Amino acid sequence: REAMAAMMLVKCLEEEKQMKLAVYGKGGIGKSTTSCNISIALAKRGKKVLQIGCDPKHDSTFTLTGFLIPTIIDTLQSKDYHYENVWPEDVIYKGYGDVDCVEAGGPPAGAGCGGYVVGETVKLLK
Repeated sequence: REAMAAMMLVKCLEEEKQMKLAVYGKGGIGKSTTSCNISIALAKRGKKVLQIGCDPKHDSTFTLTGFLIPTIIDTLQSKDYHYENVWPEDVIYKGYGDVDCVEAGGPPAGAGCGGYVVGETVKLLK
């Protein structure tokens, strides 16, 4: 499967298509490291990359920026959930290799589904 995924990625790059990649799996398998490496590699090839972190520990966005960026939910909360008052510079931070980073955050481990924060993040970014 990995070889097929790599071939599809190369094909999308060659055809200049927009890509949406999701990396998921159980804890501790290298999801954040892998997604950071893919984002940096794509940015070095001249692609515009937005990495959306969905981790309560902010692993991937911290790796790219070197600091804990505010989550979408924290930002919305500070604006009393007025989406119209949230600007790109409030939620998008520049990371290593010019990778743009957004942190959705997520519930603490074992506390439930992160679907709400991912949904709010997508809603805001549209």
